[in-house]
Amino acid sequence: MNATGTVATLNSEVLVLNSAFLPLRISTVKEAICLIASERAKPVVEEDGYVHSPSMIYRIPSVVSVIGYNKFPKRKVAFSKLNVIYRDDMVCQYCGSRFSMRDLTVDHIIPRSKWEQVTGKDLRNGFSSWLNLVCACRWCNSRKGNKLLHELGWALLNQPYEPEYLPHLVISFEKARRKGWLPYCTFNVRLINSRV
Repeated sequence: MNATGTVATLNSEVLVLNSAFLPLRISTVKEAICLIASERAKPVVEEDGYVHSPSMIYRIPSVVSVIGYNKFPKRKVAFSKLNVIYRDDMVCQYCGSRFSMRDLTVDHIIPRSKWEQVTGKDLRNGFSSWLNLVCACRWCNSRKGNKLLHELGWALLNQPYEPEYLPHLVISFEKARRKGWLPYCTFNVRLINSRV
């Protein structure tokens, strides 16, 4: 398929919804047009430009809905540093301020040097886990060092927990607004302010 625009147009992002209009994933214009051409999806929001082949012309899709697919992928929330930050909504659990991703890290509430002494467990038993990690700004993390919270007179903003669900898609609010995705980002999407 040849494009009237550039390869970048074919690789630009498209929000893919199930037939109940719930967001499933982000795809490319090229894949979305293939789904539309094979009648497996229908366009929901289209941009002004066009993509054409020798026999067909398509408006560039921004949002598509997969025909006849009502399922919603369920999965256990994977434990990762990024998901700890998302669980805590990009808010430092020590100072309570919201930061951009580049200014955030995760911190072990009970530090490595004191884990066995405080818990009576070895490091393989819960040290790096949902319950011992929180989102922290770089400044608070550095200031805390290897101390316990009571040694600093600090308290956690929220108690850490293992989430049962986190949105599968993380999208900047500005991108969702610009591409016409906002009406479809009420479920399974975490909108972030990339300028924070």
